Amino acid sequence: MPIYVYACDDCCEEWKENHGMTEEVEECKQCESKNIYRKPSIFHNLSKRAEPDKPKVGSHVEEFIKNSKKELDQHKEELKDKR
Repeated sequence: MPIYVYACDDCCEEWKENHGMTEEVEECKQCESKNIYRKPSIFHNLSKRAEPDKPKVGSHVEEFIKNSKKELDQHKEELKDKR
């Protein structure tokens, strides 16, 4: 369930509530006033972003494959020379 932040205009109290998107809180928990409102929420993106100084996942594998192909080509050339 989403977390909503509410504030009361009468006592200036703020609190968090967990409830469904269609539900509303109708009165202040502190002073029981009906003069409350839901504060706008800030969306945070929690996904990780690649840092420019860190290598990408799999870059070591790509480098190994590239080096292995070079070594294989060298071995093929050496075998051709021996024939």
